[in-house]
Amino acid sequence: MKYQPVRGTHDIFGFEIDKYNIIVKKINELARIYNFKEIKTPIFESTKLFSKPLGDQSDVVLKEMYTFLDRNKDSLTLRPEYTTPMIRAAISNNLLKQLPCKLYGIGSMFRRERPQKGRYRQFNQINFENFGSTDSFADVELILLANNFIKSILPNLNFKLYINSLGDRETLNKYKKQLSNYLLKYKKELSEDSKDKIIKNPIRILDSKNKNDRDIISSAPAIIEFLSKDALNQFNEIKNILKNFNIKFEEKYSLVRGLDYYCHTVFEFKTEDLGTQDTIIGGGRYDGLVSLLGGNDISGVGWAGGIERIMMLMKKTSNENS
Repeated sequence: MKYQPVRGTHDIFGFEIDKYNIIVKKINELARIYNFKEIKTPIFESTKLFSKPLGDQSDVVLKEMYTFLDRNKDSLTLRPEYTTPMIRAAISNNLLKQLPCKLYGIGSMFRRERPQKGRYRQFNQINFENFGSTDSFADVELILLANNFIKSILPNLNFKLYINSLGDRETLNKYKKQLSNYLLKYKKELSEDSKDKIIKNPIRILDSKNKNDRDIISSAPAIIEFLSKDALNQFNEIKNILKNFNIKFEEKYSLVRGLDYYCHTVFEFKTEDLGTQDTIIGGGRYDGLVSLLGGNDISGVGWAGGIERIMMLMKKTSNENS
């Protein structure tokens, strides 16, 4: 019998491992320049670490996590993302005594999604996280780092930076209620997947790929209209700093992230060269997440990027240059 890789997994070797190592080398170089310290965490954690902060109604928790009981009947989960394990590790090892605490990591993540181009059930991811800085420059620094990384590793790639603000928790809760009221008017026209989210998690519908959903969303109230004065000032400050660094961006008020812990700044670097899986790097601010996981009430901001998608783009740009 000839064994094959499990569906949604893949082997990395030959030219692919060369590209992987080029990415890792560049990430390590940039981490030193921006003063981020490397950390590695176990590939599985207590299920509770993910279920609450990621959102009980998020697709990751509902459909995608690899969860199992060990011999002691403890519920464990293969990490589907890296931010919460890195926070857990920072708290467990008393790394948050000196702030800001700037960490980065590279490792395997696991999500039981439908395998397709650029999406695997086991994939490799880069994460940069800044814990403890409320300064808007912390957001901008991470955007600059991501921008520099993409330009250095993919110098011929056409990509765009999209940004949005989700405001504080109070703003976000008010907006969700208004969005639910708007979407209820179109319940019959929405996709089945979106119908289930109207009440419990309406903001996730903003990220729907369904054409009918997209048409309905296009006329939905924009979160920018609900931002508090402080949240709006913070968002404007970030935009002004980006302009001072000559970083081009586009405001996209429907931009949300797939996990529930985000607030204030969210951003994505996208390209049309990846098809429907068009995000290269995505991230944002998650104030309150550290305290939710048992640490002090400190802020946080970070981003993640899938290595396999970047490797695909390296292949495309190298072919264009050959």
